Formats: sequence, structure tokens, C-alpha cells
Amino acid sequence: MLPWRTAVLLTIATVLTSCASTGSSDKDIQKSKQDGDAALLRVFDVPGSDWPANQREARPAPTVCTFNGDAHAGVQYHWFVNGSAPTDPKAYIAAVGKALREGGFSVQFRETEYGKYGTLHEAVARGERLPTVAASANAKGSSIMVDSVCVAGDAEKLGPTGDRTVAGETEWEGDR
Repeated sequence: MLPWRTAVLLTIATVLTSCASTGSSDKDIQKSKQDGDAALLRVFDVPGSDWPANQREARPAPTVCTFNGDAHAGVQYHWFVNGSAPTDPKAYIAAVGKALREGGFSVQFRETEYGKYGTLHEAVARGERLPTVAASANAKGSSIMVDSVCVAGDAEKLGPTGDRTVAGETEWEGDR
């Protein structure tokens, strides 16, 4: 993995600190996933970066999240995809931010200089009962990370999760 992608992951991990509490049925889990898919498609539709078929078709991983104070009572879906480098990364991220704002998200922008890897332009979007979207781009490539809204459910029943087990304990980035 390129250093700028590692930096993006670390940055995004620190940004994702809240988990909305909504519903508790299979319908809620499906809606959470569908809303995440819709947010991802909204970014894919912004001209400026190409997203290969294997990235466009990437399936999200169910992850454990804190729901109503219980660290293991919630489930959310996580997507991470990579695309081509936009001709103008700053303009591309501005366009992504505009598209997300039009979708009801609140968007924050950030630029970080990574020496020989150039400037990383980022847009992080959130909203009430909306997924969290983090899009980034520089001269080397672009990426999108989406975390759906956390809802009541058992991530383990939905397939392999994004949690890592360390010495018999679950390690994760904390409340999202």
C-alpha cells in the first residue's frame, strides 16, 4: 500500500467517531446498506476519476459498531475502493463535495502535503442518519471510504467482518 493511502486510512479512522442509533430490524440493516451504496454511487458519478469494474462492484464488509452504548450490538457496512488519479485532484474533490452536499450531507475539506507523493485533497461528508463518506485524491490516485449508519444487529451473522482478533480479544477503532 502506498504511504498516502495509509495516511488516508489513519486520517479517516480518526474522523469516524460517531454511530447513529436507528431501528433494529432486518429492514434497517438493508436500508443502512442501500444508503451506503447510494452514497458510493453518488461519488462514482462525479466526473474526473475512473473506477475499474472490480472497484465499482466491490462488496461492503459488515463491521461491528457501538449501538445504544453496547460496543457489539450494532452493525454497519464498510466500503473502500480505489480509482484513477484525477487530472486536477483539488477540483475533483471540490466536485465530489458539491455532489455530496446536494445529497444532504455536510462536507468538510482538508489538504495534507505528503512530500514526493504530493498534496492529498480530502472531503469528509456526514449527515443525520446518513452514511459517512470520505473521498480523497492526489496525483497518484483516488479513493472512497463509506461507513453506513450503525443499526442494531449482529455483524457476525452477515459474513466476515472488518474487526481483527488479537490474542482472543476484538480490536477495533472505537465508537464510530
